[in-house]
Amino acid sequence: MWPFDQNNQPMYQQYAQAYDTGNYYGIDNNQVWGHLFQFMQGAPADMQQRIYQQHFEQMPFEQRMALAQQMPQGYYMDPNDTWSMAQSFHRLGQEQPGLLQRALSHPLLTGAALGLVGLVAKHALAHQHNMVYQEQYGYPQQPQFGYPQQPPYGYNQGFQPDPYAQQQLYQERREIQEERRELRQEERYLEREEERERHHHHHNEW
Repeated sequence: MWPFDQNNQPMYQQYAQAYDTGNYYGIDNNQVWGHLFQFMQGAPADMQQRIYQQHFEQMPFEQRMALAQQMPQGYYMDPNDTWSMAQSFHRLGQEQPGLLQRALSHPLLTGAALGLVGLVAKHALAHQHNMVYQEQYGYPQQPQFGYPQQPPYGYNQGFQPDPYAQQQLYQERREIQEERRELRQEERYLEREEERERHHHHHNEW
């Protein structure tokens, strides 16, 4: 799961899609733990904590409460504070991953590991897409609408943003705005004509 394995891209897409749809049918639970531990051992700490926090923010309060109660001594979690939860979760994953697996085996938390791996897969794909973009253009792509960065048209292998298409789109937008402006001017002219006509009729009636 981390670092990104280019040869295994369909696996990331499968998990990311499962995360988006909530349908994890056909995903092997044992593999999920392998992917999660690999991420915990290999990914930068700040990235891990960001992803954990996002995961906990989306988790219902009763599940956060259940997880906080399952945490071993010395790894306090405040279910109202997702950042503190992320820090404790990260520390336990580094120091005693076996206890982390036991904590997440609570009946209320059966889908928590699956959801987390799905979220990790989304971030991994977005990170990889950004790296490819940076190699091609020499600067990172700006995330749109928050994190994680999602490229348009899905995660196509070898997807290359086309600056010329962007330029053409911009040109078309300008032309549409210009046409609208002309249309508004025409409408105002017609309104003035009608007003003049009404005034003229009114004047004749007298």
